[in-house]
Amino acid sequence: MVTRPTAQTRAEGRAAYWQAVGLYNSGEPANFRRGFLLLQRAAAKGSIGAHEWLGAMYDYGLGTRANRPKAFRHYMIAARLGDINAAYHVGIFYQMGRGVRRSYREAVRWLTRAADAGDREAMHELGRPHRFGQGLPRDPRRGYLLHRRAAKMGCAEAQYSTGVCLSRGEGVRANARAAFYWYFRAARQGHADAAHNLGYCYREGKGAAKHPRRAEEWYARARRFAAAERAKEKGS
Repeated sequence: MVTRPTAQTRAEGRAAYWQAVGLYNSGEPANFRRGFLLLQRAAAKGSIGAHEWLGAMYDYGLGTRANRPKAFRHYMIAARLGDINAAYHVGIFYQMGRGVRRSYREAVRWLTRAADAGDREAMHELGRPHRFGQGLPRDPRRGYLLHRRAAKMGCAEAQYSTGVCLSRGEGVRANARAAFYWYFRAARQGHADAAHNLGYCYREGKGAAKHPRRAEEWYARARRFAAAERAKEKGS
């Protein structure tokens, strides 16, 4: 028999959770261990958000040693209790085979749950299995529409993918000018591949007039964006 936490226990869990969030948001690594211990206490007292954050802490090794299987377990607990961001991460873990055996079918199920709740990152990621037929029948049109919906919500990766679909005529009629627009939107957010493709568009006159100087400028930005991303990944 599962004992539900009392109102007082839940209140204590919420207090511990918000204290932990404050410690992590301070950005001071010295506070991360204290935050991690508080999250464990909050999760034990029924805090859904604490499980989602514990998933992230185990995922990225903040305040504890990275442990992807434990990250997956905490994301799953939070996702089953209705946390949308956790559902997105469960989908990604299944998609990548990270901390759990890869299952495109399960990835689609959890990403769909998050996308239906309005998560733009999940919408974008859900476009991939539709485009490539992973875990469900291939449907490039559906994949493109999911990317575009997320792109309109400001997701840089989706803006890049929308540009790719428009460049290739994948799920939509090819349109170089529209592809250029979405590459530009993504590049303005620091997306390295989108910036590189903008350089190509300017160099070859695809969707915009040929402009060698602008091409070189965007190629240079792409290199800077890529270097910044590598440094960020190394730091994490």
